[in-house]
Amino acid sequence: MPKLNSFKVKVETGDQGTAGPVMFSINRHTLPLENVVGDTGAGDVFEGGFEVNSFAHSLTLVGPEKGQWHIKKITVDFDCEGSQPYSVTYGEVTLDETSQANLWQDPPQLVFDV
Repeated sequence: MPKLNSFKVKVETGDQGTAGPVMFSINRHTLPLENVVGDTGAGDVFEGGFEVNSFAHSLTLVGPEKGQWHIKKITVDFDCEGSQPYSVTYGEVTLDETSQANLWQDPPQLVFDV
């Protein structure tokens, strides 16, 4: 498991938005995203990130405190120690106060030509 230096998340909201702040959970600690741009209303695009500098046993996007948030697409850019930066894209999901979306994906394996 690599050390996660930082991550940035881009969320494209579908037809049902939510009010902020957008929260994430890392290793069961819930925090707000930083350096946010955009909004989470219907059809809007939201971006934020966090300087983690820790090992990520779990990393999730937390659902809103009230109502539902329909997400069309989530893109996460990871910067992990000892590997090249990489991105992961997730499809549609609807979050509410009882749900979270997994964001963590291990870095891709090194590929060698033989």
